[in-house]
Amino acid sequence: MLASEILTYQDFLKDTAEPIQIRLAMVKRFKETQNVSLVAREFKTTRQTVRKWVKRFSGAMGSLVNLSRAPRNPFRQIQTRTEELLIAFRQQYPSLGYDYIHHYLLEHGCKEIPSKSTVYAIWRKRGLLPKHYKKHEKKKDLRAIKAKYKPFEKIQIDVKELRDIPNYLDQSLALGIKRAKELPNKYGLPMYQYTARDVKSGALFVALSYMHNRHSAAIFADRVLTHLKGFGIVPKSIQTDNGTEFVNTLDAADESPLFIQVVTRNNKTRHLRIPPKAKTWQSDVESSHRIIEREFYDVVRANSDQNMVMKLRAYQWGFNVMRKNSYKGYKTPWEIICEEDDPEYATLSKSVMDFPACILDEKFNAFIRGGHHVGLPTNFFAKYFKFSSCAIDNTLGLYIPVKINGIPASLKYCAALILEGEPIAKTASTP
Repeated sequence: MLASEILTYQDFLKDTAEPIQIRLAMVKRFKETQNVSLVAREFKTTRQTVRKWVKRFSGAMGSLVNLSRAPRNPFRQIQTRTEELLIAFRQQYPSLGYDYIHHYLLEHGCKEIPSKSTVYAIWRKRGLLPKHYKKHEKKKDLRAIKAKYKPFEKIQIDVKELRDIPNYLDQSLALGIKRAKELPNKYGLPMYQYTARDVKSGALFVALSYMHNRHSAAIFADRVLTHLKGFGIVPKSIQTDNGTEFVNTLDAADESPLFIQVVTRNNKTRHLRIPPKAKTWQSDVESSHRIIEREFYDVVRANSDQNMVMKLRAYQWGFNVMRKNSYKGYKTPWEIICEEDDPEYATLSKSVMDFPACILDEKFNAFIRGGHHVGLPTNFFAKYFKFSSCAIDNTLGLYIPVKINGIPASLKYCAALILEGEPIAKTASTP
């Protein structure tokens, strides 16, 4: 029994595009029978197919291979001079694309304008197109760039909302019921985490807050800068997104927002804003939010907000000193700092990694009055604010001065801090 009695010619084509052996058997069968119709029935194909391969067969196996379907005289092939002009254009202007080709060719007396796909095909063939890096290759390049920074030279700051974490939200609502008379809302735990992360080492500084506003952001930035200043470190730049807690979203050039005033008051630290809708520019601090949610907030149990802060500070210490980061070469942030060649970091105390995590709302009074950890102009502050009459803030339960005599330009950001919000009418004496 012939194989052709079981399989058709089309079945062989499914297995390979060049069924040379079956074509050779078809030709030999024709030479035996000299009957095209009989061979076509036996091989279950058409008579035209039998005639085609009998006619093409010249005695060599190569004659049974499919012929090229490309046109013998391609009339659409561009001229050699046009191709040379395209190559010269790319070499002379590597940053310009297809949109500038038309004018360039006409300028050089060439009326043939090839299509966009043709132009890029020529450039690709000559190796004139930039290489497109894969995601893991881009990450390696960024690692090399970030490794050139000094520790704490550049810090990213962002805010993480905690109300979308089931484990944390359940505890917050349960504590809110127990402390309903004390709290301004239904949450018994702070609903926002303010995060600062060093780009070089990956060191993490965190604090909690019940509020998502510029007050908390400014207090957090002040505490981070003050903490680092205690170890002789002044960051060159602090980078944030374009949230209203950091910048004036209506005026990009406005330098008066409270957060920017706090960051730039020493004239050594710059505030950097990422471009709109470019969250990947904050990848370091954003990735820490994913890690801390999975490793801490999804499993932690706390019986009060202060207990939560204590556990958060313990996790922060472990993150900075004990947890190895695969992205940083399986090293801890502290190990990366210790490997720095600069002698300034060789003598740095390990305590720099123990940022005093807190509830930022509780530091409000100390911040606006220029407490021990805030470098505000406290000597002038008392002259322009009367503390004999105060209002109780309805959200924080803090005493806020409400009478203002006059404020110089250097204290405008302090005034903005105090006047923001709508304090209730009830007055109280200064505590």
